[in-house]
Amino acid sequence: MEPQGPVLARGRDGVVYEHGSDKALRVVPDGRSLVREAEVMHYAASHGFPVPRVYGAGDGWLLMERVHGPVMLDAATRPPFRVRHYARMLADLHRRLHEIRAPDWLPQAPVPGDRLVHCDLHPLNVLLSTRGPMVIDWTNASAGAPAFDVADAGVLLKTATIPESSWRLRGAELGRDLFLRWFLSAADRDAARQAIPAAVAHRLTDRNHTPEERARMQTLADWARS
Repeated sequence: MEPQGPVLARGRDGVVYEHGSDKALRVVPDGRSLVREAEVMHYAASHGFPVPRVYGAGDGWLLMERVHGPVMLDAATRPPFRVRHYARMLADLHRRLHEIRAPDWLPQAPVPGDRLVHCDLHPLNVLLSTRGPMVIDWTNASAGAPAFDVADAGVLLKTATIPESSWRLRGAELGRDLFLRWFLSAADRDAARQAIPAAVAHRLTDRNHTPEERARMQTLADWARS
C-alpha cells in the first residue's frame, strides 16, 4: 500500500504517513508482514485496552486510525511539566495491559508468562488523544511476565539518550529519574530488577541503539545482577 499524505512521524523501525483525513499508514522498511501486529491490536482492543482502530495490514504496512495528540514524552517535558502525572499514567497502562491473558498464538517473551506484554511500552509509544492515552507500535508484543515489560520500559527510560528537544526543564537527568521513580512506584520493583538482565539482552539485539546506550544498558544489567 502506498502512502497518500505527508510523513507524520519517523521512528527507529518505520515511518507513519497521513492517509486521508482520519487514517495513518505505518510502513516498515524491511517489508515484513504486520498482520500479526494488527491482530494483537484487535485482541487488546477487544479486552478494553486503548489502541488505535486498525483497518488493515499486509507486507510492510499497517493502516490504522490517525490519533490526534502529542506523544507522552513531549507532554511530560513541556510546561507545566506534569512528570509525575504521566509517569503514573504509564504505570497504569502497564497494569491494565498485564491484566489481559495473552492469546495462545503469541510468542513467549524473554521472561515467559501468560500475560499480554508489549515489550516496548514507554513514553514515545503512548499518544495522548481526546479519548485518553492510546498505545502504539505493537511489533514486539508477546506472552510473558509483567516484570519483564516493566523492566524493559525502565531500561529504556534509564539509558536512552535524551533528545535535545526534550526534558526542557533544569536538570534533564533529574526529570528522567523522577519519571522513572514514579513509574516504578506502582510496580513490583524486586521482580523488575530481576528481569533487567533479560530486558537488556533483548534490547541489545536492536541495532538501532547507539554504542553509548548499549554501554549504559550493560552497566545497568551488571548492577541488577550484583
